[in-house]
Amino acid sequence: MEAFFWWTDEQKKLAASVKKFVDELMPRAEEASWKQEFPWDIVDSIAKRGYFGAGIAKEYGGMGLGVTGACIVNEEIGRMPALGPGVFSAAMLGGVHQVTKFGTKEQKAKFLARVVKGELGAIALTEPFVGTDAAAIETTARRDGKRYIINGKKRFVTGAGTASRYMLYARTSDDPEDIRSNRHITGFIVEKGMPGFTVEKINELIGLDNILNGYLNLDEVPVPVDNRIGEEGQGWQIMMSGLNYERIICASLAVGGFRELLKSVVSYGRRRVQFGQPTINITTNQFKVADMLTALKLAKLSTYYAAHLLDLGQQAVVEASICKLYGADMLMHSSVEAVQVMGGDGATKFYPLDRIMREAKTAQIAGGTSEAMKLLIYRMGLREMADELKMPRRVIHKELGVPMPAAAPAKQPKIDDDKLLKVLAEDYRVNPGLYMSREDLKEQFDVENEELERVLLSLEEKKLVKLYRRRGIIELAKATYEGLKKANPQEYYQWFPPRVRKEDIF
Repeated sequence: MEAFFWWTDEQKKLAASVKKFVDELMPRAEEASWKQEFPWDIVDSIAKRGYFGAGIAKEYGGMGLGVTGACIVNEEIGRMPALGPGVFSAAMLGGVHQVTKFGTKEQKAKFLARVVKGELGAIALTEPFVGTDAAAIETTARRDGKRYIINGKKRFVTGAGTASRYMLYARTSDDPEDIRSNRHITGFIVEKGMPGFTVEKINELIGLDNILNGYLNLDEVPVPVDNRIGEEGQGWQIMMSGLNYERIICASLAVGGFRELLKSVVSYGRRRVQFGQPTINITTNQFKVADMLTALKLAKLSTYYAAHLLDLGQQAVVEASICKLYGADMLMHSSVEAVQVMGGDGATKFYPLDRIMREAKTAQIAGGTSEAMKLLIYRMGLREMADELKMPRRVIHKELGVPMPAAAPAKQPKIDDDKLLKVLAEDYRVNPGLYMSREDLKEQFDVENEELERVLLSLEEKKLVKLYRRRGIIELAKATYEGLKKANPQEYYQWFPPRVRKEDIF
């Protein structure tokens, strides 16, 4: 496994040891996949090596190697059929981050020590009627003394039945104000064996052949207050923080998948001879492999960069979403291309491409769909880069007559209809197809929102400006044709390159 320069010596040693471990276990993992057996023996082997504790603090028996350490283990285990998403990832997502960041000392001592010993976990977030819209959770938890009574259903739970603990979110308030501020959800760890907590159904998915994924039913399940993670109503915050961690963990699986994919494609292409030469020599195949190598390198870099940010205590919302999106989408694309490179053999189950392709498809959905990731990247990315993405002020160059970047805007001390119209008309010369934003106008005038709105409405009433409103609030403004005419004579807006002859202008 390629190491990054910011990894510690312990993390580099972990990478080497877990790679050797997985190489030795690969035959047994393949056998379990073909037999559709849950590989409890491999789970025990992982636990004996202490790998479940890679990302858990040493005081709780772990290795103390952070999110990076967990990703290192997950990347390697992710090379084996189903074991990455169905065993190690599920164990990590079953409350490890939530307990580590939001749990009490007692909860950390109780739950994290059990993870280190190999106890399997699961995340129970999705419901029959609730998926990406996680705020609409319908499973309820009502306080009853020193316990909560939970009722509801969860589905698409990887590890359903085999996991002993389930990081679960439930609605604890129907107050409209709580819902508006996302204070209506609370996080719990629900444990196997609690009365009324049962597996309702096991799914047959397009991937994870020997791993259980299913529905959970909660019928008046008593959960001690001590199993509540964080405060009541803090579940949304805990969920969002946990999703960042979850997406990075999921992204590390894709890295392992890429490595197995490339191993099959390259080794096959070197040995498959057609038209008198190995098929790896065919240029189009080399292009496909080059694309796979590029995707692997970028997926790994983005994943471990995001993991490093989390280890430094940052939220890494955009970075977590990017590595999850990129890894899943590119692994899906690469696996399809890999089948094409290997032809008929690639379409059989006797090589790992079929398995990798199916697991890549589930990766595009689990932990947040690719579409949801794009929305999150768009919204949070624009927020993070707000200052950098701000449209620069431009003015008309006096000699050239074309738009040029301007220095800091010179504010006019007062605003009135004529001055504002002049500003909008000038912006037409610079940006003829655009509106000006409220922020743009406030940079031009020393004015409060109320006064600015008053002048804009006055101009709108006179049909000199056109306003764009969102939810009733004025956001953008531009001069109408009548406004441009009132602000300046038509000659003011004209400009022609020197090459244009006067006789060609009418």
